[in-house]
Amino acid sequence: MVKTVVIVMAMKAEAQPFIDHLDLQKDADRFHKGLRAECYSGTYKGETKVHLVLNGQCHKYGVDIVGTVGGAVTTFAAVQALSPDLVINAGTCGGFRALGGEVGSIYLCTSFLNHDRRIAIPGFDAFGVGELNTFDLNPELLAQVGAQSGVVSTGNSLDVTKEDEGYIKKHKATCKDMEGAAVAYMCDQLSVPMFALKSVTDIVDGEHPTPEEFLKNLGTAAKSLQQALPKVLSFIAEKPFQA
Repeated sequence: MVKTVVIVMAMKAEAQPFIDHLDLQKDADRFHKGLRAECYSGTYKGETKVHLVLNGQCHKYGVDIVGTVGGAVTTFAAVQALSPDLVINAGTCGGFRALGGEVGSIYLCTSFLNHDRRIAIPGFDAFGVGELNTFDLNPELLAQVGAQSGVVSTGNSLDVTKEDEGYIKKHKATCKDMEGAAVAYMCDQLSVPMFALKSVTDIVDGEHPTPEEFLKNLGTAAKSLQQALPKVLSFIAEKPFQA
């Protein structure tokens, strides 16, 4: 049974509706001094411990720490400090109209890759893409959440180049984000079960500029996450969960 869940998120705006919904409380001094990560803790139905961990704000630029470095560092720190039975990387993503994606669509993902780590050296090329499958999701969980099964493609830029698009299409990725593959890679190293819960803010193959659409729909996507996460926790709390 899953007794402790860590939810890794990058942006406070994505997380705040869920923090408010579960009345999670800021849990200070959980991490190494100087690390910007923040932890908000509570319980779900009085049984499952829930720790929502944010990458925090950059000490230099004063914005949310997005991207693979923050995702990996925060995940490592959270696993070491909190010893979770399960890690969920929750957050927003770009979706693809050609694959049925719409703003607010919810995906549960256990397959990950990187679309912008191009290393044209034998062996390192595969490492760069870093395809990783965590485990097979229970179809009952997908049904309970009302989510689709998806594939996350991760990169450190909000936009995509033509080469990025080629990798994404080749691997039939449904979600483009900036942290998922890094969180998955760290959990794989530390032998902790992990999956991602993603809500679409922008349509990558749509007609609107990604930054404009992302900012416009961030609130909608965050609300979708707030509605979906309790359904995930309910499933985990009520049924045996195995990776």
